[in-house]
Amino acid sequence: MANTFWLINLSLENFKISQERSFDIMGFSKKDNKLTNKIDKNDNVIFYVSELRSFVGLAKVNSKKYYETKKIWNISNNDEILPYRVKLITPKILSEKKFVSAYDVSPSLSYVKKWAPEDWYLAFITPVHVISQNDYSIISNDIENNLDNSKLLKKKVKKTKKKRKV
Repeated sequence: MANTFWLINLSLENFKISQERSFDIMGFSKKDNKLTNKIDKNDNVIFYVSELRSFVGLAKVNSKKYYETKKIWNISNNDEILPYRVKLITPKILSEKKFVSAYDVSPSLSYVKKWAPEDWYLAFITPVHVISQNDYSIISNDIENNLDNSKLLKKKVKKTKKKRKV
């Protein structure tokens, strides 16, 4: 089955919570359960922060969707815990100064063509979106180009040499 390309709209607060967790999982509400039933291992995810109107990173799905009730994110509806979840791998999250402005990218996305050009941001109001591979490529290329290579270097695991017994 072909990979699906997802755009996840996060509040700034939940972006920071996910960032503290190193973007290891992503949660969805009951309202988005039907759409996210399509999410599968190896799907690609773009993260968008609505308050900043910026694309802030990407990751790959590493599990089937599962149900868990541990509260992680802060949601305006306190009864909602985003229980439908997937595990993520290889997150690439931009530093704040490198966020990709959606004002610059959105005019080239087919996903926003249904809206008047001045209202492009309305395309991303809901939390979960399926986008085209072309739109994913446009956004992910901008994210990749803005990655702070110095941060990537710090995250690499150091290899230690084993000492030989003489």
